[in-house]
Amino acid sequence: MTIEYIPESQRQGGIEEFGLPWQGITLPRELLDRHGARILDPWAVALDPGERRPDSTVYRSHVLLFPGQALVSDEAVSWIDSALSRLGLRLSRESVERARGRDFGDETVWVPGVLEIAGQDVEVDAWRALRVLRRALRDESDGWPFKAPLGTISLDHLFVGSATSGIGSLDLGGEPATSGHAVVDEPGMGARPGYGRIPLTVVAGPPRRRSLDDLGGPRITVVTLDTGVARYHPWFRPVTEPDAFLSVDPAGQQQIEDTHPAYADRDIARLVGYEDLGQPSNPLVGTLNSHAGHGLMLAGLVAQIAPDARVLMYKVMHSDGVVPGEAVHAALDRLLSRMDAGAAVDVLCCSFGGFSEAGDPAMQALFNKVNQLRARGVIVVNAAGNYATARPFYLAALSETAVPGPPLAPMIGVAAKNPDGTIAIFSNQHPAVRWRAPGAMVVSTFPPQFQGAQNAPLSTGERAALDADAVGPFCGWSGTSFAAPIVAGAIAAELTKTIGQVGVDPVERARTVIDTMINDKVVRPEIVPI
Repeated sequence: MTIEYIPESQRQGGIEEFGLPWQGITLPRELLDRHGARILDPWAVALDPGERRPDSTVYRSHVLLFPGQALVSDEAVSWIDSALSRLGLRLSRESVERARGRDFGDETVWVPGVLEIAGQDVEVDAWRALRVLRRALRDESDGWPFKAPLGTISLDHLFVGSATSGIGSLDLGGEPATSGHAVVDEPGMGARPGYGRIPLTVVAGPPRRRSLDDLGGPRITVVTLDTGVARYHPWFRPVTEPDAFLSVDPAGQQQIEDTHPAYADRDIARLVGYEDLGQPSNPLVGTLNSHAGHGLMLAGLVAQIAPDARVLMYKVMHSDGVVPGEAVHAALDRLLSRMDAGAAVDVLCCSFGGFSEAGDPAMQALFNKVNQLRARGVIVVNAAGNYATARPFYLAALSETAVPGPPLAPMIGVAAKNPDGTIAIFSNQHPAVRWRAPGAMVVSTFPPQFQGAQNAPLSTGERAALDADAVGPFCGWSGTSFAAPIVAGAIAAELTKTIGQVGVDPVERARTVIDTMINDKVVRPEIVPI
């Protein structure tokens, strides 16, 4: 296994900003309905004079993200309701009360505000509401204390763990499982092994892990934001055991649950607990959700490279691959508070991303939050995305963005390679994505209790062909989602060598480790031939 760093930023030629390669977001109607979401169509929106046409994105149709501190003020809430009344809308009272029940401290904390109908029956569209608020703000004086914070209100974007329903309509076969089965083809259509989940047999046991006494210091902590942990896997001890490789934070998970938008009249998918439950998308058919087991794959990859580290996982991704923006903010807020209380976080791995309607500024709030972690020495690793596009995929597209002020720990974007070293056909590209790691048919851990409904093509009594839906404790799967934890694991292994160092600034340590990996030209985990 090798990891490559590209010294020179990839040069982009001209690209067509609109049309299928640029817009290419195609999520199934049932998935949008499950999360109360819609896709922004750039060609269906009116433009103000001099306004740039937005790009496509996915967002909750009834929700905006507000700086929580603004919702504490009666004046600010009254102003918001007055502006929204032009559309026949207002902020839900429950959203305001929930915001006022939190302690925000000095840092900006983002909370979801649900839009509700104030009078007659009208269509609720967060994009239209956001535009009305922004227009109203232009008429306010610069001296109004709420003009700056309310100017940062944004859509509640939904990120994805992979190209959930393929790469537009091009059918390149490069996305992880699309129908819920372990193969790319639809059931009964001559299914073949491809880039999706494939059950595999691993004859080796888990890698050897040194004890804390042998290690001589605290373990390096890699945080993953994903689908949660499995109830059981033969490689991992229970998450509740002391010094378990795979661990959780129940109080932090509850904080994520509590940020779920407060809908009064509709039910949308909700993150519950820290386990990856792997619910079937269609109980009658029994097909597995497209991202069931995604989180455990990440943990197993880190374990193979850096067994002396530990993985702390927060569940922010549904098993259908959707990651709500408010859940990501809540997880990052929890990490910041834990670090301020003395807990260690060394690497953050984000195997998800999304497209923004307005370029970098739309993701600035999330970027600012991540930068607070980087200022504390956390190295951030982001998946490049699986849409085979050069369109900015966030957060990876911000990995090389300069930040004024003191140096920060590195933030890197990771593309996927095939086993032969070529770039995987599904992998995104962008000037900020400077790292490449194996991401096509990598082998890792999978929840053994998950079973889909597809039958083996041939079965005669006790003998049967390989059933691609009869998943066991291991599988092969593809995506930049898995290239990112491989790099995160390599970083954790390198950081492990620094355990025991005293008086080292965490940001300086992080930058030195990444520089060392870059200077090695090709990064290889330590392998001892037998």
